[in-house]
Amino acid sequence: MMKRERQKKQTGLLLQQTALQLFQKQGYEQTTVLQITTEAGVAKGTFFNYFRTKEDVLQSVFFSHVERVYEKMKKNEHGHWREQIVLLFRELTAMHEQLGKEVTKSIVRIYTMKQKQSLPLTSLSDMLTQLFEKGKRCGDIRTRRPSAALALITIQLYFGALKLWMFSHLHEPLSTFTIGTITMFIDYMQKEGD
Repeated sequence: MMKRERQKKQTGLLLQQTALQLFQKQGYEQTTVLQITTEAGVAKGTFFNYFRTKEDVLQSVFFSHVERVYEKMKKNEHGHWREQIVLLFRELTAMHEQLGKEVTKSIVRIYTMKQKQSLPLTSLSDMLTQLFEKGKRCGDIRTRRPSAALALITIQLYFGALKLWMFSHLHEPLSTFTIGTITMFIDYMQKEGD
């Protein structure tokens, strides 16, 4: 029983990894389920035991990457609030750079086209809100704006940077630009208040 479960998990991971490699190499739209299964060395029907559609496998790849970012954040939850924010965005930008521009565009396009389903931002928003609360409690952040509003502004800055990067308007790495922008925002909140 355990061996079978392990094999099933390995097959799912193999399909995810194979799909990601094909998406990166030839693009999401150009990749077919048949190409994924052929490249993975499994029957086409096997794919549907794990994923309903090609879109599902892309979302699964994205969620497993996001989960790794959040796991790293949990390991560092006792760090200084500012360092945690920088680490969070360093990890997120590294994730997008690893996935690549075309895969990131496909993920954003899928969530943008589906009005009923939005990007999984609740965890990110909650995490940032808690970190800003931490900064307020220790007296580092002097603004009276609610921490949830600060979290949304930070997410907005991040998605703006992501969009510039996806469409090749940045002349520096995504991580450098994003961290620079977000630390500038944090510096402003620490110095200016309101």
